[in-house]
Amino acid sequence: MIGAPNDAAQAAGPLAKIDADSRARTHLANERTFLAWQRTGLGLIVIGIGSAQFIARDRQLVPDFPIVSSFAAILIGGGALTTIVGCIRFIQSRNRIEAAAYRPANRSVIGATLFVVVVAALSLLLVILLRRP
Repeated sequence: MIGAPNDAAQAAGPLAKIDADSRARTHLANERTFLAWQRTGLGLIVIGIGSAQFIARDRQLVPDFPIVSSFAAILIGGGALTTIVGCIRFIQSRNRIEAAAYRPANRSVIGATLFVVVVAALSLLLVILLRRP
């Protein structure tokens, strides 16, 4: 029949139209994005450990509240959460790439942005308050 779909292409589904090299590049890009999430998480963890060690803990901003240790714990917890989110996003993206149904992320990007903005504001506040004479 003229105009009849190719049986092999129809059996393969939506991936039949996708170039194999293109799929490989897309998966490699997904892996690079995953590694960026991991680097960011590790960076937050290292900054948390560093802040716990090097920020002046002898100064009390709030009596009986370990603000520096709490800040360090937020950074370390945020770093761990970032690595978990990155892993989840990698798996979801891989599955969507294979199904040719990829959709860009919204919530994880907005959540990561909000976390960094809050940490930046807290960092600025700590620097200003702890460096006062």
